[in-house]
Amino acid sequence: MRKTPKESFKKFGAKVREYRILAGLTQEQLAERCKCTSQTISGIETGYNFASSPLLFVLPKALDIPLVYLFNYEKEEELSKNEDIKALEKIFFKMDEQQRKIALKILKALVD
Repeated sequence: MRKTPKESFKKFGAKVREYRILAGLTQEQLAERCKCTSQTISGIETGYNFASSPLLFVLPKALDIPLVYLFNYEKEEELSKNEDIKALEKIFFKMDEQQRKIALKILKALVD
């Protein structure tokens, strides 16, 4: 079944919101980085609006992700793994040495 533009807008917006939160940014902070308003970001995240062409190229840079991540609606396995690794990497580098050691112990315990 073919998706409507509104469905695609909502999925795109959900991706923007997901990566904004992973980046630890508020809508206002992302808007500042993108040189737009927080209302624009809110409209995109809710699917009410879609990003303009120029904003499509600024958003991923502001979120420090490849553009394709914002269009990965179907969660293809390989791309999904890359997204997960990128998210973990961002979190990991925000931690101090002690936090990293604890996080690694937890992750190792989960797979053992």
